[in-house]
Amino acid sequence: MTGGSQLHEETGSDKITFRLPTHLKEQYKEQVDNMSADLEEYVRRKVSEPTEDGGVEPYADPDDRDLAVAYRTLCKKRTKGGIVRGETAKRALAQAVDNIDQQGAQRLLNRLAKRGYVHLQNGIPPSDYMAVHVRPFSRHDPAQGGAKADV
Repeated sequence: MTGGSQLHEETGSDKITFRLPTHLKEQYKEQVDNMSADLEEYVRRKVSEPTEDGGVEPYADPDDRDLAVAYRTLCKKRTKGGIVRGETAKRALAQAVDNIDQQGAQRLLNRLAKRGYVHLQNGIPPSDYMAVHVRPFSRHDPAQGGAKADV
């Protein structure tokens, strides 16, 4: 990772704050000269990368942190048709969201369903499993609330 001087070139700037384990921060500090500059460079690279998902951008994140993490996790796991097997979804959520088990993952799915982020379909043959239909929208379709990004 690179470091060095601050990269701020624009007239305005925003501060981003997040929490991570102390040991991880210390390991990161040992690898870079300037954490802020390195993180800014990473963000610049990330937003200029071409999308791997064909321009599909998830529906706006829920305002609840656990629901937002759950929704983003399901967006990454969904097939091209927008479906995640129920057991796969619950396992992924149990790993992604702090302090939840399979039952807690089901409660998150139910909360996302109530808010319209997913549709749960039970009793799918042949093995009577649950399907989670994850709702995305395309950033190229302004009628769905997205806007084409100028990069």
